[in-house]
Amino acid sequence: MAKKLQKVKKGMNPKVKFTLLNSFKGLISNQAVIDGSRGSHWWVATIFLVFSVILPLIPTFSQLSKMDGASFVNVNNFGLDVQLSKFAYEEKLAGIEFKVEGGRLHYYKDGVEDKEGFKTPDQKYFEDRTCEFSVINSVTNQFDAKFYFWNDANLSSNVDKIIKQTYLVKGNNESEGQDIPKPDMKDTKVYLPNIVIFTPTTMAVALYKADTNTGVGASYGGLDWLNTRTDIGLIERLLGKGVSEVTDLDKEEAFVNKYYKDVMSVFKGICTETYLNQKNRTKWTNTGIYAGIYAGVIVFLGLIVFILTRGKNNPYKFLNIWECQKISWWGAASPAILGTLLSLIFAGNTIGQMAFILLVSLRIMWLSMKQLRPMIQ
Repeated sequence: MAKKLQKVKKGMNPKVKFTLLNSFKGLISNQAVIDGSRGSHWWVATIFLVFSVILPLIPTFSQLSKMDGASFVNVNNFGLDVQLSKFAYEEKLAGIEFKVEGGRLHYYKDGVEDKEGFKTPDQKYFEDRTCEFSVINSVTNQFDAKFYFWNDANLSSNVDKIIKQTYLVKGNNESEGQDIPKPDMKDTKVYLPNIVIFTPTTMAVALYKADTNTGVGASYGGLDWLNTRTDIGLIERLLGKGVSEVTDLDKEEAFVNKYYKDVMSVFKGICTETYLNQKNRTKWTNTGIYAGIYAGVIVFLGLIVFILTRGKNNPYKFLNIWECQKISWWGAASPAILGTLLSLIFAGNTIGQMAFILLVSLRIMWLSMKQLRPMIQ
């Protein structure tokens, strides 16, 4: 009877074993980086490059993904909740509505779209400090908030004019909101009210500490209407379940006291929606920029290795520029791991974002001076 042949187990391919061994040893050993990069396929070095670029990006990408357009009012809204409630209540009584259609905000008056609802401010508009809706403090007679409805013409410069306007308050608390402060007036102070600006494409919000012109919160740039709900108008959304209680001005205070928290919650949701488009754009743009910087630094360090090994007394002067690049790509792995850990610890901080650049620079320069140094005669 013929004997059954037994299968002979083959060991790991020597090339694969060599690559794996040096890959792990290369995390701490400079010589393993040099040996592994020179003795392995080119695509192994490419994997190390991609790994070293992507890994440190994860904390930054995660941090940018958590950005919320409503974060500027999450801790303290500085009276904006009450002011928004009054705004929504009185706009509803006046028959005014804002509806998002086709990614743009439209102004409606008594159910009919009004093309002139969004104003084009001129110089007199700013001199008179005109706005479409204001909330005035009944005790101090100061402006608590101002709401503007503008078109998009010269928007940036117009916003800049608004936030640079200051209002004068005399020592006896009589508001002189239309006046510009004069140096010779005693016992006075200046302030800015909270500001909300609606335009067909964007929304801007700026909050100020009471009785001061100190900014304490502002919406992120790029609050647009592209991702905003279109099934209901903004005023209706703000009023929420209390919309049926909007009947006359005599009942405004009772409505505000009852629903101002609900109104603020809805407004935060609107801020989150309007920031979504800008958040995605910022997230991918910033991530792409950092990826380019990280890859550029690694490639640049490979060029440095090539330059440092050109000396006539350097035993590694036989290394060509491609081999020097592979050394840099292999050597970037451990700095990538450490840089990622530091980025997680210092999330959102410049230290975290720059940690990988500092660490990979130190590793490759240390490798060059330790392992690739010239022979001393």
